[in-house]
Amino acid sequence: MRKHRGLAPEDSIFFESERIPLLQKAVCDLSWLLSRGYAPKASTSLVGNHYQLTERERLALVHAASDGKARKAAQTAEALKGKSLCIDGFNLLITLEAALGGGIVLLGMDGCYRDVANLHGSYSLRAETESAIELTGDAIGALKVEDALWLFDRPVSNSGRLAKLVNDIAAKLQVPMHAKTADQVDTKVKTCGRIAVTADSAILASGTEWFNLPAWLIEHRIPSANVVDLRSGNDCKEE
Repeated sequence: MRKHRGLAPEDSIFFESERIPLLQKAVCDLSWLLSRGYAPKASTSLVGNHYQLTERERLALVHAASDGKARKAAQTAEALKGKSLCIDGFNLLITLEAALGGGIVLLGMDGCYRDVANLHGSYSLRAETESAIELTGDAIGALKVEDALWLFDRPVSNSGRLAKLVNDIAAKLQVPMHAKTADQVDTKVKTCGRIAVTADSAILASGTEWFNLPAWLIEHRIPSANVVDLRSGNDCKEE
């Protein structure tokens, strides 16, 4: 029986109300440093130590902060009609699995939703995997996308199995999407000539056209998701 991509024991800290304002301040500080060219690793360590953050909170900090670099405007949902997508497979899938499974989903400074998972060369299918793919397929149909290509990192375990599952579900739902494995997926998503679907900061900073599909799905299809909003408010200003 597959496990759920739900809450990790250490995620209880995200439900402590006093921690969220603290994390928002930390995200603001890290974003300020990154926007001025400070090294990400050293900056994260500095801010994490200053606020005495746990390892899990530091991971959230990295996922939620933004260097403020100008990006090409994201495509709107209405603009996707008749267009082709290139989906950063693991990036989208794991976030949706977490949203469906009750795990923590972070809303960062750049408006992107990200999970708190750490994928290090291994992936296991979860109880939510098929539902996440089906939700994406339904969205592709509803948004009248012409074609969507999922790319899964070939070196990651179960990537071939996942690609086959996407193709099987696409055939079942009769939606125009297909999947394959590839090396250097980040580079391929940047240069595929399609609208990118990813929350990977490096890809977004490259200037490629993109669509925030995780945000659209969470906001329109997964209202029960455990979203932790780490965006800073008016107190996060230029100084």
